[in-house]
Amino acid sequence: MNAAAMEPPRVTQLGKYRIEAVLGTGAMGVVYRAFDPHIERHVALKTVRHELFETGERASLMTRLRSEAQAAGRLTHPNIVGVYDYGETGDTAYIAMELVDGHALKPLLDAGRPLELATALDWFAQLLAALGFAHAHGVVHRDIKPANLLVSEQGRLKVADFGVAHVESSTLTLAGAMIGTPCYMSPEQFTGDPVDGRSDLFSAAIVLYQMLTGCRPFAGASQAEVMRQVMHDTPRLPSVCNPALPPAIDDMLMRALSRRPAARYQSADALRQALADASSDGAPAATDDRTILEARTMTSGTGSLRGGDSLPSLTMWPAATLASVEARLAAQIGPVARLLVRRAAARIADAPDVSALVALLAPHVPSDKGRAQFVAAFADGSVAGTTHGTSSAASLLDADEVRAAALKLAVYLGPIATIIAKRESARAVSLRALHERLAAAISNEHDRARFQRDVGL
Repeated sequence: MNAAAMEPPRVTQLGKYRIEAVLGTGAMGVVYRAFDPHIERHVALKTVRHELFETGERASLMTRLRSEAQAAGRLTHPNIVGVYDYGETGDTAYIAMELVDGHALKPLLDAGRPLELATALDWFAQLLAALGFAHAHGVVHRDIKPANLLVSEQGRLKVADFGVAHVESSTLTLAGAMIGTPCYMSPEQFTGDPVDGRSDLFSAAIVLYQMLTGCRPFAGASQAEVMRQVMHDTPRLPSVCNPALPPAIDDMLMRALSRRPAARYQSADALRQALADASSDGAPAATDDRTILEARTMTSGTGSLRGGDSLPSLTMWPAATLASVEARLAAQIGPVARLLVRRAAARIADAPDVSALVALLAPHVPSDKGRAQFVAAFADGSVAGTTHGTSSAASLLDADEVRAAALKLAVYLGPIATIIAKRESARAVSLRALHERLAAAISNEHDRARFQRDVGL
């Protein structure tokens, strides 16, 4: 089949709507930018592929599409993409929707870096507001994912494809297919059990996890592996990927990602309240992430924090070392650097190492240039008073080889991979021995096998 044959057919008019451009294509059909001449406004026109209705149930399926579009049209909320109209022409059914001037959340998260805490929490609160409203009106989305979350130019988050997700569920379920995007699906979606609002909240929690850490909690190489992880594995704590996160965020997200719906938060309001409690942790409300984090700053040299939080002693770290790292980081991100440095230093307090500390902190620098400058400042690990915690065995391996191995391990273990690679390099007598030691650190057998293939074991 040539490329031209794969392109959607040229359409100039659907009902009263003048087609101006193709915005995208998906499993259901084509989304167009269109103009409504009656009230002179632009809309997004979502169409359904003809072949989905080439069965004896065409009439009943069209009826379902129409009734669910009407249900979605009743969801008038500032955080939900509005549905204006439903129509049929020839063999095509379409829904006219609000055209959002902005972008999807997906490209931001695909970068693989955490969003600013304040931004992530604000968008998630708006997502919960939308879901709470929809669930109160008996509508379950079933396909919450970054691609369906739009952010307007004014910073308002809007949930797209309400009702359309129900259409996919009603139609495709008849063919025995699972509905949703595997990396964001709840366990009950995989098993075919009844789905309610708690499934949407599970998917929303995955989105928040990704916004806060830069990675997904379930990220297998295949749909089968993702399903296995969702059904059987406990995700890494978010703070393992992002040490700036308070422990209360870990607790909140782990509950929201419980495999049993009864163990999760039972409503969007309950999850929103838990999020508020976790993000403030007893501190006064704040308007940005820096203030929120600074409200929990150190109160003594032992690492105690207000709000009942605490960090292990940092006595193994020379004060001059931490001060130097903090100063460099503060030049990039401001006073919140103090808390981030101490949290990261506490994680590796039993084996202080500047390179490992820098690796944990670098993802918090938002700009590529600033991040490169921060890392370069400590490229040789030469900070006065640093205890390197490596033996002469490390000299048997080239530093670039250790760094490359750490990068490959980080795909499976996150930033902690740098620490493990540094530690194991001091015990390995060859590069192959290092790779074998690193493979042993991966608990998941499928990930371990992939890592072994990556490094040529």
